[in-house]
Amino acid sequence: MKKVLTTLSVLISGTGLAFAQQITASTTQQGAINGGALLSFLSLLQTLVTRLVPFAIGLAVLAFFWFLIKFIWKGGEDPKEKADAMKGMGYSILALFVMVSIWGLVGFLGSLFGIGQGGNVPIPGVPVPAA
Repeated sequence: MKKVLTTLSVLISGTGLAFAQQITASTTQQGAINGGALLSFLSLLQTLVTRLVPFAIGLAVLAFFWFLIKFIWKGGEDPKEKADAMKGMGYSILALFVMVSIWGLVGFLGSLFGIGQGGNVPIPGVPVPAA
């Protein structure tokens, strides 16, 4: 488990470092002043999350059906296989519940604060007098 967590943290931090270097390399003087690089990075993260959420839900559904098939085929022969398949189905249902609940909570908070699907939050700034 420790190796998995270490590998996952190295992968995530390496990916973040690569994106940070790409954004720094593409920043212009005007982008550094108004935060254009940060906004483009946040836009990239939003795009990634938007595409990964349905993919993760689909993987959880596939995992549930995989464990269901495993339960049906091998459950009658071996009680250990049956218990493992039940455990896998339980974890996949739990994963689906958590993902859909968070998705619903984010939608509720967005509607509560007036941020619609794909909406933008007004960015506060210092007013610049016209010259």
